[in-house]
Amino acid sequence: MFRTTKTKVMNKEELIKQYVINGGMLWSIDNIDTIRDGGTGVLIRHPQSKLNPIYIHKDNWTLHTEYPPTDENIIFDELEKTYIFDRLERYREDCEFKVEQINGIIKNIK
Repeated sequence: MFRTTKTKVMNKEELIKQYVINGGMLWSIDNIDTIRDGGTGVLIRHPQSKLNPIYIHKDNWTLHTEYPPTDENIIFDELEKTYIFDRLERYREDCEFKVEQINGIIKNIK
């Protein structure tokens, strides 16, 4: 199992490296939200990146470059999708850290 995990990490890093070499923009997620259309997800990138949000189709969970999510704006590029998943994992880690930090404060406030 360790070899599989290590291989996945190395493969992911190689894919991200290729994404950057191919001109992919580096960015991070500022927030995740839902549009009031019944559930389209939105990955909001930091304002400094000046990049549009990424949209997640509410029914089939595909990634899209524009709203509304249609077949014409699906993100198919595997390098870009790998980078998006990496950013989601990082965002989750940041959120988990913040929750732990808040729980520590709540527990210790007198």
